[in-house]
Amino acid sequence: MSARRAPLLAAGALLLSSCVATQKDMLDLSQQSDEVKTQVEELKKTVGSLQANQADLSVSIKQLREELTAYTETVKSSQGDMSKLSSKLDDLGAQISGKVAALGQTISKAQAEGLEDQKAALAEAKRESARESATDVFYTAEKRLQAKDHAVAAKGFEQYLKDFPKGDLTDVATYDLGLAYFGLKQWEKAGRQFAIVLDKYPKSGQTPGARLHYALSLINLKKGGEEARAYLESLQADFPKTPEAREAGAVLKRLPKPKK
Repeated sequence: MSARRAPLLAAGALLLSSCVATQKDMLDLSQQSDEVKTQVEELKKTVGSLQANQADLSVSIKQLREELTAYTETVKSSQGDMSKLSSKLDDLGAQISGKVAALGQTISKAQAEGLEDQKAALAEAKRESARESATDVFYTAEKRLQAKDHAVAAKGFEQYLKDFPKGDLTDVATYDLGLAYFGLKQWEKAGRQFAIVLDKYPKSGQTPGARLHYALSLINLKKGGEEARAYLESLQADFPKTPEAREAGAVLKRLPKPKK
């Protein structure tokens, strides 16, 4: 190779090398451009997706707002209904309170009346028990009187009059006590009992017997002959058909005639 061609060859080689480098760069640039395009397309897709999502999100937000508005209206309506319900509950509570109060008064009244009825029933039971007890005492003494056990009979009638001064058989017990004393020949005690019958129980069925035995007590005491006669005669006048009147007539025949 000549010295003159050598520089030319070197320059050509250099130019060729420069062209090869430029082509490679162009290839790289083209590849990068394609990648950029791909990325741009992907970015467009992403943006499109975001825009679509944004549109959906806007729709969702709109629906949510509508639902929230509807819910708010429902809440307001519910609050109104709750207020009405609360008012009704207050009215109902007042009515119930009134009814409970009235029922309480009714129950209290019924309980009070029931208590009074119980007291009355208890009092009546006590009275009935007392009557039964009084009756037992009386009839026991009456049996002793009929058996002429005058001392025991007298104690029985005394007990009856002491324990049951307002008993149903007080007038009879007073008279029978007089008969018991009469049987014991305790004329003054006997006369006092007959006088009580005549004074306190003038309408008693024991009046004829009381008049007769009061007069006999006076006669046995040997005093008050005129008073005894007066009682015997009144017995005949007021109760003419009674056994006591017949006995009074027999006694009058035995009495000495009054002095003129």
